Amino acid sequence: MTIETQDDVIELQVTQRHHSVASIYSNEPIAVIGEVQDEKEYPDGGFHSYLIVAGSFLGLIVNLGIINSIGAIQVYVSNHQLADVKATTISWIFSIYLALAYFIAIFTGPIFDRNGPLGLLVCSTVLIFLGLMGSANSVEVWQFVLSFISLGIGNGLGMTPLIGVISHWFLKKRGNCTGIATSGGSVGGLIFPLMLRHTYAVYGYEWAIRILAFTCLGCMILATVIVRPRFSTKDNEDVSERGHKFRALTMTFDSLRSIKLNDPKYIYVILGAFFAELSLVLLLTYFATYAMAQGVSEATSYILLAVWSGTGIFGRWIPGYVSDHYGRFNINVLMLLVYNLAIFVLWLPFGSNLSVLFAFSVIGGFSLGSILSLLPACLAQITPVNEFGAKYGLLNACLSFANLFGIPIASVVIGNGSVHNYNMFVVFVGILSVFGTFFWYLSRFALVGFKLNVKV
Repeated sequence: MTIETQDDVIELQVTQRHHSVASIYSNEPIAVIGEVQDEKEYPDGGFHSYLIVAGSFLGLIVNLGIINSIGAIQVYVSNHQLADVKATTISWIFSIYLALAYFIAIFTGPIFDRNGPLGLLVCSTVLIFLGLMGSANSVEVWQFVLSFISLGIGNGLGMTPLIGVISHWFLKKRGNCTGIATSGGSVGGLIFPLMLRHTYAVYGYEWAIRILAFTCLGCMILATVIVRPRFSTKDNEDVSERGHKFRALTMTFDSLRSIKLNDPKYIYVILGAFFAELSLVLLLTYFATYAMAQGVSEATSYILLAVWSGTGIFGRWIPGYVSDHYGRFNINVLMLLVYNLAIFVLWLPFGSNLSVLFAFSVIGGFSLGSILSLLPACLAQITPVNEFGAKYGLLNACLSFANLFGIPIASVVIGNGSVHNYNMFVVFVGILSVFGTFFWYLSRFALVGFKLNVKV
């Protein structure tokens, strides 16, 4: 079935709702609710399609891996280069970086929809390399800020096309393949802290970051060569319009204006992602320093981050695979419930115990691995493929404000770094995750109501 207009989409969704009612009485799961694309348009397999997944995986080792490893850089810089600087001042370095990494997607999304990933990935590669090389030589706060601005913009340019391109090639296997691609972020989050832990001790900070920079450069070059799109709005553009000087910029803002913000499904996904992602970023940023406040050594705190990311590899892939069979919204809500239980049953009451911290790293890393992998898969399920970049970009722009202000707020909660203050930080992270779970459930409710045996 080919869907050509918004009316066709609405009619299809209404039809699916009738089918979902029937499924309640038959106790049989139905086809995915909210899917608006034609299955015949997608390869959903084959050498070229899986090569795209491999290229995206390599690029996300860098783009998501650095984000997942930011705590390993933050804790070292706080204890060495910027040891005499207030924690709240240092927090702005990393909050600005994370905010840019997400906010830039508001521009890269529409550009990706129109022109594909090549130009964005080239610019991303250059800026990430320059940002890391600059931070290797930084000793003052303003130098770190400038270096991490370059790094943040580079991440922002690369993340959307690397994740968005999966929806060009896969439909039925989208959750699984998105999970495999985004597991690159967990691989980076596993390798980078361990690599930094070793290179800090052997070569010092400057060469440790330079080695990281060259590693990222190699992965990004391979990703840039491999990743290719299948759809673009440029394909439907009149030839006479392609040479217009400001056409790309016009298309960007046209794409943003075309997004309908009265769709409750999309709004709830934004809100759910906002709170859940903020909870994840704050945890990854301060988990190492939390452990050190409990008496854990700096080297062991890096291992805790590595364990988190290592289990996150399976947490991105396995829930993604299962979600293709049982529903992406269903599995995402389930994983968030597990994460909430891990915070309030393990971390908060028993966080002073090193064994419990390792157990929390395993459970939390696995459950939260689904946030970054299932978010784009869920969004793609309710979004036409040629609008995905714009909607994903706007969503990430909203997340950028959470990162910009969330990390400084968390640093205020932590204050002098006492055990009591860190416990209040755990409560703060837990409350954010509860809100995230609530809004993710509302997004599911907007699709199928209270029905439980529906694949959505």
